Amino acid sequence: MIESAVGKAAYSTAAFLIKSLPVVVIAIYAVSYSIKKGYLERFALFLQPALRKFGVSEFAVISFATCFVSPTASYSMLSQAWREKKVDDREVIAISFLNSFPSVFSHLYAYFIPFVIPVLGFAGVVYTAVRFAVAAIKSLIGLLLSRSRKNSDTSAPELSPLSVSQNVVRIGAVMAATYFIVSLLSQLGVFDLMAESLKFLPFRAEAVTIAIVEFFNIRSAVVTAASFIDAGLEWKWAVIGLILGNVISFSTRSVKHSLPMHLSLFGGFGVKIVLLNSIVTLILDIFFVVLLLLV
Repeated sequence: MIESAVGKAAYSTAAFLIKSLPVVVIAIYAVSYSIKKGYLERFALFLQPALRKFGVSEFAVISFATCFVSPTASYSMLSQAWREKKVDDREVIAISFLNSFPSVFSHLYAYFIPFVIPVLGFAGVVYTAVRFAVAAIKSLIGLLLSRSRKNSDTSAPELSPLSVSQNVVRIGAVMAATYFIVSLLSQLGVFDLMAESLKFLPFRAEAVTIAIVEFFNIRSAVVTAASFIDAGLEWKWAVIGLILGNVISFSTRSVKHSLPMHLSLFGGFGVKIVLLNSIVTLILDIFFVVLLLLV
């Protein structure tokens, strides 16, 4: 059984890397090229009026703008500036929150519009709105954290082009190791036991089912929610199920997706970044679940 689980975990890890690493390489190269050509700095200069109004650093705006195109590239650039002592820990945390909205926005045309909304209809619109509301609130928190810095320098630090090879090797190694471990635990049924222990929650059975399915695959959860709606389930319970799935799976999802990237970029400090962002997301998700229950 263990040999089979190891084989499946290795296969899924290889498939994940084959799918994701080319995108990482292209994104990092594109941002490095943009830095060399001065495109990002020019964009920051274009946004100078907004910088003066909101009081955030130009580097934060550059990272924010880059995140609309590629969150991976944005955090790679942020990591390099952090390692070069051009930004401190608090600024990195503030920017990580600030980048929440563009990070979700990057999924709008790849996931929400072509899949979630067509499959779920009105429930899909509401779920998309909730995800964007959570991201917008987190970005507002990042804005407040950035503005609260004393003697904050609103000028952009001189940016160095990203080292494509160093970033890809470091990111690829950590992502592969973490993804393999989490996939192996999933194959061995560790997460099955965790999901089973959450069936006592006081929600409609359909909502709990959607949440449990989402624990393993978000797209399958969306399709499951659509089938329940077709069978007569009220739209709000479908949305609650999807949000609840995000709540009960936030730890494993962070470990499997966010943590590998942040560990590879920021080392141990990456754990703190992921933990703070995950806790705030969890609290906001619970808030929206309660809000929908009152509707």
